[in-house]
Amino acid sequence: MPRTILVPGKILLGGLLAAALVSGLAAGEAKAPARFILIFAERFRFECWDNAITLDDASAESFAYARLKTTLGFRWQAAGNLELTAKVTNESRAYVLPKDRPSTWNEVFFDNLSVKWRVSRRLPLTVTAGRQDMSFGEGFVVADGTPLDGSRSYYFNALRLDYEAGANHHLTFFLHAMDRTDRFLPVVRDPRLPAFQPLVEQPERAIAFYYAGGLGKIKLDAYAIRKIVTAPDPGMIRSRIDTFGARGQVPVLPRLVLTAEGALQTGAFGDAGRMAFGGLAHLDFTPEWRVPCLKTLTLGGIYLTGDDPATARMEGWDPLFSRWPKWSEGYIYTFINESRIAYWSNLNSVYGSLLLDFGSRASAVLTLHRLGAERAQPGAFPGGTGLGRGTLFVGRMSFTISRHLAGHLQWERFGPGDFYRPGADGFNWVRFELQLKY
Repeated sequence: MPRTILVPGKILLGGLLAAALVSGLAAGEAKAPARFILIFAERFRFECWDNAITLDDASAESFAYARLKTTLGFRWQAAGNLELTAKVTNESRAYVLPKDRPSTWNEVFFDNLSVKWRVSRRLPLTVTAGRQDMSFGEGFVVADGTPLDGSRSYYFNALRLDYEAGANHHLTFFLHAMDRTDRFLPVVRDPRLPAFQPLVEQPERAIAFYYAGGLGKIKLDAYAIRKIVTAPDPGMIRSRIDTFGARGQVPVLPRLVLTAEGALQTGAFGDAGRMAFGGLAHLDFTPEWRVPCLKTLTLGGIYLTGDDPATARMEGWDPLFSRWPKWSEGYIYTFINESRIAYWSNLNSVYGSLLLDFGSRASAVLTLHRLGAERAQPGAFPGGTGLGRGTLFVGRMSFTISRHLAGHLQWERFGPGDFYRPGADGFNWVRFELQLKY
């Protein structure tokens, strides 16, 4: 269990800020050769959505709340080849709806705490040990190590080795471990909370190799990842997911680029075997002629296999470390009753996207998905007999106010298909964000 410390949140954050400022001033007075950088970020979000979980307008399912995320830390270049990074984060929530949901400042926790060591110029190897963020490619398999706390954090508890094998060849190896709650570092918790913030449903361990490189204008990634999910409690299922995949990016024409990624999964699901596939592909076209505001036109597809209940083997795609809103912020909640939140599986999509450029301070992305499923899923939810999940529209306007302040407004609308029960209702999801960074 994590070490529990109960103190008022504002006092704690003020103390951490003061300590970091004093440390920075001390480093400056001593005129140490190391470089000390203070990290500060404040993110305000207001989100509201209706019945994304149940797809039932008759339910009392309405959410409206503010999220205030504060991150404070530093990056210290202790020596020419040694770097220390530390960040603490808190995200509090204030609920407007539902009215019985208490507002809380939640937890203050170590978002990052790592040491990076560059071995030598002769040996181009970098070792990063500790809590760190990691993302590869488009985040199709590795992007978020803590899916159950939303965007509060993304970290991995990892030992990572990066080796520059050549001018355009990069090899990464990492080991990772995550328990259901944070037990590796101290956590400061709101005393009104009944339990610590869950990070994953079951403890996870992983080992991974990732290559990124290419030849000329062709970019190529390849990876092998083994993830072990343990089962400490009765009723849980132990699992092993071995994932082998590749990603390529090829210029088809001077202004047309093809990106494709696919991965095969083997291993075990309890006493049964596992065989699944996941992939994506998209063509991105940047027009040469003058089109008002249009920067990029994208046409793409997604394919994630679903489990066949008639077989003992698990055929459903496991999203590994990619249970984040990479295609939708609202649709991740619809997966809750189907399996788990943001558990991208048994899904396919054909979609089109427009990237609009309104100058140096504003842009927009408009995306329309036609969602489907590989297999119908029996049960009360989703309750349908077809394979059409429905139509999803995602619109996002991003803006920059200054060098330190930016934000966005996002709206999503989902209309369910025959994968869901007859009469299933759609939902709206809206978010406004402002983020201050130093």
